[in-house]
Amino acid sequence: VVGDIFDRGPYPNLIMDTLMSHHSVDIQWGNHDISWMGAAAGNQALICNVIRISAKYGNLNLLEDGYGINLMPLATFAMEAYKDDSCKAFEMKGDANNYSILEEELGRKMHKAIAVIQFKLEGQLIRRHKEFHMEERCLLHRIDPKKGTITLSDGKEYQLTDTYFPTIDWKKPYELTAEEKDVMERLDLAFRNCEKLQNHVRLLLDKGGLYKTYNGNLLF
Repeated sequence: VVGDIFDRGPYPNLIMDTLMSHHSVDIQWGNHDISWMGAAAGNQALICNVIRISAKYGNLNLLEDGYGINLMPLATFAMEAYKDDSCKAFEMKGDANNYSILEEELGRKMHKAIAVIQFKLEGQLIRRHKEFHMEERCLLHRIDPKKGTITLSDGKEYQLTDTYFPTIDWKKPYELTAEEKDVMERLDLAFRNCEKLQNHVRLLLDKGGLYKTYNGNLLF
């Protein structure tokens, strides 16, 4: 199986169940598979990443129905923190006919809420690990909230399409609020204690890799 099993349709967990019962299988990891492995290990930035991608593509049922991960804490937080925000810049991809008006609104708010948390956690991670040489990916401190612009590492200034960030303290832009910390603690526990997800990730680790040589061929 080559690449990104967790992107295969609405219920990739069913694919994983099938692979677990197969007598012989090897898997070449995709970048999203590696994100899921990190999320299952409790890396909170990657937990945000897999939720953000699922929210962006209207596939949160993978987490809730497929793995039984409770997203209610995130939904409750998003509806409160962004109650005065349309979150139009965080529209879900795909066929709008698949969602009700309320589902669309909640999806946008959850998408924005988890994205902002991800930006904060990634910034913290990058600054703890100078050896990553990824400082240019820390973006929140580059925002001018009064002008509604961001100045990137190349010195160019750009107008933001969204300027409403009620959970960001501009003096400490990468610090989570108490409410965001609570959401992440709950999600962290949910991911690390989900037996089905842990079994699937163990399969990826046991039967997978970045590449494989077979019959003189390099598979990657």
